[in-house]
Amino acid sequence: MRNIYVDLCLQIQAVRRDFERIRTPLAPAVGIAASLYTHQVANVHRVLTDVRVRHLLADEVGLGKTVQALMVLNALRSQRADLQVLIMVPDQLVTQWRDEIMTRAHTAPFGEHDAAEGRQYIRLAWEEQFGMRDAAGNPKFALSDIDPDRFDVLVVDELHRLRADVQDRIVRVAARFEHVLALTATPAFQHVKRHAQLFALLEPERASLARGRISTGDRGVAEGLAAGDDVSKWPEWAAAAVVNEFIEADRTAASASVHSSLCTAALAHCAYRRVIRTRRVDYSGVLPRRCHRPLVVEPLGAEVERQSLMWQYFEHLGDLSREFDSVRLAKRVVLSPPSLEQRVDFLRRRGHERAGLLERVKPLVHRSQGDSRADALIDLLAEIWTEDPTERVLVAAQDNLTVDYLFDLVQARLSVVGPLSQRVPLVAARVRQGMMTGAVEDLGGFGNETNENLEAFQRGDAQVLFAPEAVQVGLNLQCARVLVLYSVPWRPEEVEQWIGRLDRIGNVAAFSNEGGAKTIDVYTIAQRGLVDEKVVTVLQRFHVFERSVNLDGDHLDELASLIEDAALRPKRIDWRELADTTEEMAAEDEVQELASALRKHLPWTVDLATAERQWLDSIPPAPPVLKALPEHSALGPRAWDRALEGMLSLLDYAADYHIRWNTDPETGGRFRTLWYQFGEKGMYGRREVRSKVVFSFGADPSHERSPRHAYAFITRRGDIGTPPRRSVTMVLDGDHVRRTLRFLNFGDALHDELIDGWLPQRNGLLKLSVTFFDDHSVWQYRAPGLYLLRLSVIDPADALMARGLEERTLGAVVQAATLSEIDRLPDLLRPFRKVMRCAMEADVRWLRAQFTACMTLDLRRQEHGNWVQVEAEEAAALFNPMAHERNGVPRASDLRKDGADIASAEAELSSQRQADATAARSAWSHRFSNFGESLTARLVVVEEEGHDAVAIATEELRRAEAALELARERGNRAQITRAENARNAAGDTLGMTRAFWDERTRWLRECKEEVRTVLPREKLTAIIQTRKVS
Repeated sequence: MRNIYVDLCLQIQAVRRDFERIRTPLAPAVGIAASLYTHQVANVHRVLTDVRVRHLLADEVGLGKTVQALMVLNALRSQRADLQVLIMVPDQLVTQWRDEIMTRAHTAPFGEHDAAEGRQYIRLAWEEQFGMRDAAGNPKFALSDIDPDRFDVLVVDELHRLRADVQDRIVRVAARFEHVLALTATPAFQHVKRHAQLFALLEPERASLARGRISTGDRGVAEGLAAGDDVSKWPEWAAAAVVNEFIEADRTAASASVHSSLCTAALAHCAYRRVIRTRRVDYSGVLPRRCHRPLVVEPLGAEVERQSLMWQYFEHLGDLSREFDSVRLAKRVVLSPPSLEQRVDFLRRRGHERAGLLERVKPLVHRSQGDSRADALIDLLAEIWTEDPTERVLVAAQDNLTVDYLFDLVQARLSVVGPLSQRVPLVAARVRQGMMTGAVEDLGGFGNETNENLEAFQRGDAQVLFAPEAVQVGLNLQCARVLVLYSVPWRPEEVEQWIGRLDRIGNVAAFSNEGGAKTIDVYTIAQRGLVDEKVVTVLQRFHVFERSVNLDGDHLDELASLIEDAALRPKRIDWRELADTTEEMAAEDEVQELASALRKHLPWTVDLATAERQWLDSIPPAPPVLKALPEHSALGPRAWDRALEGMLSLLDYAADYHIRWNTDPETGGRFRTLWYQFGEKGMYGRREVRSKVVFSFGADPSHERSPRHAYAFITRRGDIGTPPRRSVTMVLDGDHVRRTLRFLNFGDALHDELIDGWLPQRNGLLKLSVTFFDDHSVWQYRAPGLYLLRLSVIDPADALMARGLEERTLGAVVQAATLSEIDRLPDLLRPFRKVMRCAMEADVRWLRAQFTACMTLDLRRQEHGNWVQVEAEEAAALFNPMAHERNGVPRASDLRKDGADIASAEAELSSQRQADATAARSAWSHRFSNFGESLTARLVVVEEEGHDAVAIATEELRRAEAALELARERGNRAQITRAENARNAAGDTLGMTRAFWDERTRWLRECKEEVRTVLPREKLTAIIQTRKVS
């Protein structure tokens, strides 16, 4: 038999925790397993409170775009349990995304063998899957699978790195996804087609209208442009015209607005209103400082001679430049001897010898000729590890041959490292091109070899990792702070990507044990007087080694081309002049802004972001909290996380579950496990499950009783680790058992089902008598007596959700359809259902950002016939069954009380309910004035969105009418009928579009008054008689 008092206390804790989920739209977002940074919190808040989620996250390398995307997804999923997400990424990023999803997002992507227990809602797709087949010969993934009818959310990372047909498909169907998130560290707005593509993703209606105008203009008609063609197929001038339309609309809105309305105009008309671009300089202190440490070595005679001969060879290439990439070939010259040797042998076999030059080069690349840069690398590594043998070093080796060459050479010459008093064996790891993108059947086998190598480096088992150029995007190596560029890349963005593998938020290696900051050390090894030294000098003047470069600057590609051209003709170029030009380019790109008159008036500033973070960190956990919180974790998300531990302690204390501390024998990391409690054996020898909540996933406790199936979890962000742990090992009866490690927070299935399972299910007044031990803390406040509890929540979202707006809106939309046959209405209505659901969810998030939900635990005590308010401390003691010094919990039974006391309690509850009419006004009176301004701005944005949607529908009707006129002139009866149906559908769609957007602006306008009259939702009421053990 369950203890009804303990159950009541657990229900209160469940309501408390569920309330924290709705208190701010950020609460479910911060539920992912990640440390929180100010810019991430601000960016996610910006996305979630917009009128729709359709944004570009373009933060600089290392600022956590993937984490921000997962935060947004977790928040969206908290509103819609059946949310389906498609994430499309280049092959190089699959491993990073898979690991981030599995360790941070409380799920595993579909296709992952090592799936997280619980709900899966993410489909991770990558290019190589398009060429894979299942057992039946069908594609593993097809372009048609990028389908807005199957998925609600589209996330695409580095769109421009995907192949052209994938890009086209994404841009073509993006408008039909409810939510779109694009991620890139290299937005490159100077490329007009990429620029136009991004507008098509972020502002599909406006981009479509612009393309329609351009395609029907004189030049568009002359060149046969069609508005429905893929952007990639359009000529440069047409793509530029699309971009210019956005910029011109931005300027026009800016010039037409008075100063006081510029912010609102920016929200509605700024071309880049949904482009989020965080730079390191905006948030000083988030990342450590970079330090460039150039090494210049004297080249050996053979090295000078072979470079001279190869440069002479390039001058004889002639028509071979069309068959071979001369720049890539030139880069081979300054890589390792094996890399150049392999290319020389290939060219000779193909009959591409010129003037005997390759024959003369061949003996000069033999290993016996020596390698001055490899010698310098070994000396450098020995010096680093003499200082600290645990220092981890990433060596950028560019290609597989060089990776293998250095991997073997360093281990052969540095078998042990460290000071004489602390010599340790050297352990090296390597990642080779192909290990991250090899064809595999599913995610379960993707990147396994890569992971083993990376994990050895990340754990500290390996002190050095050798990696090729192909993995410069997608590796997260916050465990290291030393980068060695054995061969310096010639393009600034490639250098930035390499440094970005280490220079990332959360880099634990960049801080000493004493807490002091260290630098991200970037070593370049160049040969004096040769091409690589000149390239390093030019890149230094561009400041790429010391600070993050502007990867969407106009000069980036220009500089890369200049360096590559100069490297191919090193003796014909004035390198000093090129270095001066480079510095001028760097200065121009550093201050470059997107061409928008309104962007500076957008409200999202660093000061606002800081204020939002400070506000988030000031919110205490909802009371009552069953466990005392330390002063340093008494407020903000860390405090919310810790407050949950009290409920877990009570579940363990009351023998609902076994909850135990464990230590991973492999890592020493601490974690806890939760498993069911079982009762005594019954008639047939079976032990029934005592736990009230039995989870819908994992082992079935009615069949699997062993604690080897226990759920492993952590509750504190400080225990997440860098990188986060995916699984842990627990020792049970001498056996090592591997379990998935969960972060018990919003979005995790264990957490959510536990909270949902304990939320009160029945209405009515609960009546119970509780007998407390004589040392229980409740006796510090009062003698035994009678208490009345009322637990209620005021949610600003009820200004929308409690009014039947969905039925009203759909009714208005249906009434606007007057032309089509009745059997066509369901198909016409389907997209409006999606749009309405998306809009309602967006406005709910916005309202919760405007008004903080309130929870009231109203506890009163009967004194002399009156009900007197009780202080929070006494309430906390009353609802804490563990607040005594002995084992066991207070006994409880149904209350047997005379009718007069019950009637008095019910009369008091009735009086409290009558006061509910003014509860919202009292709670939010300080917010109403600011809300009016915010509502006005949102209405302007929504009205402009509606105007765009109506314009699109009007254009579709115009096309349908033109097609009908043509059919009447030239078609048969069937063709005319089809054209009439299409025209009727387009006419109805226009009317339905107008009706929907009228309704949306109407429900927002009504919010101004409705939010003042929101009524509290009563979650729990109880009358409690307290007694003392006699």
